Amino acid sequence: MRPRAAPRAPAALLGLCGLFLLLLLLGPGRACPAGCACPDPLTVDCRGRGLPSVPDPFPLDVRKLLAAGNRIQRLPEDLFLLHGDLVYLDLGNNSLRALEEGAFRGSARLAFLDLSHNNLSRLGAGAFRSAAGLVRLSLAHNRLQGVHEAAFESLESLQVLELHGNELRGLSVAALAALPALRSLRLDGNPWLCDCDFAHLFAWIQENASKLPKGLDEIQCSLPPENRRVFLRQLSEASFSECKFSLSLTDLFIIIFSGVAVSIAAIISSFVLATVVQCFQRCTPSKDAEEEEEDEDD
Repeated sequence: MRPRAAPRAPAALLGLCGLFLLLLLLGPGRACPAGCACPDPLTVDCRGRGLPSVPDPFPLDVRKLLAAGNRIQRLPEDLFLLHGDLVYLDLGNNSLRALEEGAFRGSARLAFLDLSHNNLSRLGAGAFRSAAGLVRLSLAHNRLQGVHEAAFESLESLQVLELHGNELRGLSVAALAALPALRSLRLDGNPWLCDCDFAHLFAWIQENASKLPKGLDEIQCSLPPENRRVFLRQLSEASFSECKFSLSLTDLFIIIFSGVAVSIAAIISSFVLATVVQCFQRCTPSKDAEEEEEDEDD
């Protein structure tokens, strides 16, 4: 008889064992990543090392991770899940192209995040939802062309937001309205388009000019149709007066649909009312019939 094979350990048990070994290897102040420096027990410095990815593993109790000036292209999901003490993360001057959902899961204490000088082109809804404690966020000098109106949701403590040096032509006011603690905002260095969609952002900028470190002097936009570049300080609400009466194609469809719906409803109501009146007249005896019945009784 062949010897019976030993039963395999459940996958969950193996996972727990692996996590336990990881905790032993990466206990407080231990195992500085190869090729990096750890000037103190709570800091990991991997700047300018030509790394293709974030050093992993690194100490669980690290509070400051410096990984700028490398070749990092992506942040794996749950990368920082076990690093709940991380406060300062510098990933500037890398090659990040996108932020995957869950990239910052577990980073509840993260206060400073530098993603400047990367290749990010878009920010999706809830991109930083897991890092709700952020106080400063730098997205400067990327290739941002679109920012979802819910990209900054849950960032109620964010005070500094840097969006300068990107390729933004527009920005939803809703994205900024989600930042109640915002004190400083950089918007210069973007090819803003001063169309009717920009009118809402322009009104917000005028009301919150004190939050712009360089005021309106450094922000330019293109005026359609000739695309002439002007500084925002040269514009006023009157510059967008035509937009108050302009309707988008969607607005026109809504108006037309509403008009048709109201007309159909009115026709149906009239038909129902006429039917009810006709039935009432048929069911109610006429006055002449009542008089004939009285004469017969007499």
